Amino acid sequence: MSAWKQIRLELASTRDFPLGSVARAYLLRLPLADDDHVDVAAYRRSPALAVVHRHWSTEPDQSGQLFEVGVDWIIRSEGNPESRLELDGKALRLGQHIPLKLSEGNVVPLRIASIR
Repeated sequence: MSAWKQIRLELASTRDFPLGSVARAYLLRLPLADDDHVDVAAYRRSPALAVVHRHWSTEPDQSGQLFEVGVDWIIRSEGNPESRLELDGKALRLGQHIPLKLSEGNVVPLRIASIR
């Protein structure tokens, strides 16, 4: 059985932020199965529920949609280039690191801070 969950991804350790940053985060809404994998069938039944909100302390907040692309997920928000969450079909668990590939090729390391 799956349930739609809110997954908070926070900036993980980088050169500029060695301890990461709680002020730089993404809040995702995706369906998770009992084994913590994204339930693609549940997503396909209600894709409009898969939303994302970006909170970055130095920039305006952004909202958008999540779209399935193989084992990864694309983030689309109005007026912004697409980004790719590289989930690689893995289960989503607290503390796990997830790379976010930006349109220009840069990779932002994110960490799962909460799942509700």
